[in-house]
Amino acid sequence: MRPMDDADFDALLQGLQDPDRPWADGYPLDESLVAAAMVQERRRDSSPGRDVGPWTQYQLILADEGVVVGDFTFLERPGALDRVALITFSIAPQRRGNKYATEAVREIVAWAKGRSDIRGLRADTDLVNPASHQVLRSAGLSVVQDDGDRQVYELRWERPERISRTPVAR
Repeated sequence: MRPMDDADFDALLQGLQDPDRPWADGYPLDESLVAAAMVQERRRDSSPGRDVGPWTQYQLILADEGVVVGDFTFLERPGALDRVALITFSIAPQRRGNKYATEAVREIVAWAKGRSDIRGLRADTDLVNPASHQVLRSAGLSVVQDDGDRQVYELRWERPERISRTPVAR
């Protein structure tokens, strides 16, 4: 996975491939473009000097081919209260079934569990997309809400809060 920068967002939204990182047939998907536009807007709206950090969009690039086969996106950074981030992913249709999305989501879960500023991940998917449901379940997320045509998945982990230590008077 490679985090996208401003030039990557501009190129993606204009349909311009980087010759060093060609796109797989069928990439980008409409979902990729919507996610890119959302992240780019968040990047523009950031306070000066305040980077969006890792809460951005990443391209999934096959190391052996150098081809972009999909993307992974933090649609929302971790909330201030629950510290749960909203995620999404997409894979070019011709490249599906190779576990690229499962590998990416598992990698993000492992990475996120090592951070103190996030305590969970959330994703939602249409019921007509069984592959996405399988990816989310395989990465450890489970259904927390069923809206009939969509299900919301979530994985949370807890960390013990630091206890402030006050010196004991003797």
